[in-house]
Amino acid sequence: MDVFSPITTTGAKVCIETFGCTANAGDTHKIRAILKRSGSIPVADINEADYVIVNTCTVTERTELNVVRRLKELKRCGKRVIVAGCMAAAQPELVKRILGDDTVMITPDMLYPVMDFDFECSVVGIIPIAMGCLSNCTYCITKQARGSLRSQDPESIRRALRYAIAKGVKEVRITAQDCAAYGFDHKQKLPWLLKMLTELKGEFRIRVGMMNPFTLIRIIDELLDAFDSDKVFKFFHVPVQSGSDRVLNDMRRNYKVADFIEIVRGIRRRFPYSTICTDFIVGYPTEREEDFLASLRLLEAVKPEKVNITRFSPRPGTEASKLKDMLARTKKTRSRMMAATYHRMALAMNKRLIGQELRVIATERGKKGGVLARDMAYRTVILKEEVPLGSFLNARVMDATSTYLVASAG
Repeated sequence: MDVFSPITTTGAKVCIETFGCTANAGDTHKIRAILKRSGSIPVADINEADYVIVNTCTVTERTELNVVRRLKELKRCGKRVIVAGCMAAAQPELVKRILGDDTVMITPDMLYPVMDFDFECSVVGIIPIAMGCLSNCTYCITKQARGSLRSQDPESIRRALRYAIAKGVKEVRITAQDCAAYGFDHKQKLPWLLKMLTELKGEFRIRVGMMNPFTLIRIIDELLDAFDSDKVFKFFHVPVQSGSDRVLNDMRRNYKVADFIEIVRGIRRRFPYSTICTDFIVGYPTEREEDFLASLRLLEAVKPEKVNITRFSPRPGTEASKLKDMLARTKKTRSRMMAATYHRMALAMNKRLIGQELRVIATERGKKGGVLARDMAYRTVILKEEVPLGSFLNARVMDATSTYLVASAG
């Protein structure tokens, strides 16, 4: 790939810093594979690096500011920086203002055809199955960076999974801007892909990434059949964004609250022990008090096991950026109210699991000791004991917080 020519000299040491979502992390796997194939050496210590590749995210204003701060730090340190990711695609002029007009940039579009991965001897691997989406949400800058839906060839995905299994990967995260949209641009859709992947031999688990209600509801019955495999985590990330049909219409989300509720009911009927993860945007410019209260009521009615709450921030070039923004203090108050409601409910739900025995897979070393594991609903389980990563074992839940369980292996 010509864009890598400045660093594809044998022995060049390259450090990669990754911001943002699972799809970005998947692109980092691709970049590492390209570098290794070229003879370059990926390193963890930035002080050893001849080059630094910053794989950027710009989904919210806060994330953009964090990335900009990091680019400025690297420039002050005199590092040779290459910029990848969504900022390179959606905000190239901003990158040039910081680092100069001759800055080398790697856009997601350049990496899309690549299906070679370096899994770094990890038990967790990420495989992007598509880029772009079918939606045109008014607030989203990612659409500018990743474009319309392009699904990867299913055979290339299967080869990537087979390679990951051979390398010892046990948790495979398939990812896209909207996993449920996979295959809408060709014949075979996500349920078919999942069934094909779970037919592969080996002990591994697949975590399916974010699925928008707009596309998910069109494949829900077939998808739940595909999720019935023991090789698929019963984890459903379905971002609703608002509990108000009026606001959803303003956001151009192309579904109603009732559609989301129908999806959740279908999932829980089929898989009573599962994780519903959803997202809310608080403080969209047209959100009134009654709209926010509708979101709170939806949260309390559905009781999702995991919730991501984002305060709206206008992104350059989006339709919503032209609207009058809400006062920051109003967004802050609303997000705190929603977060408090969620954590109260999540703590109560998790405490009900104390004393139960769960089947888990150990995936990461804990930052404060112990081991992070996942149960079949992809709940976070902290094991007190040091157990081999990649091992499947039984664990008894001893304690719980609103965001994770504490368990003892045995």
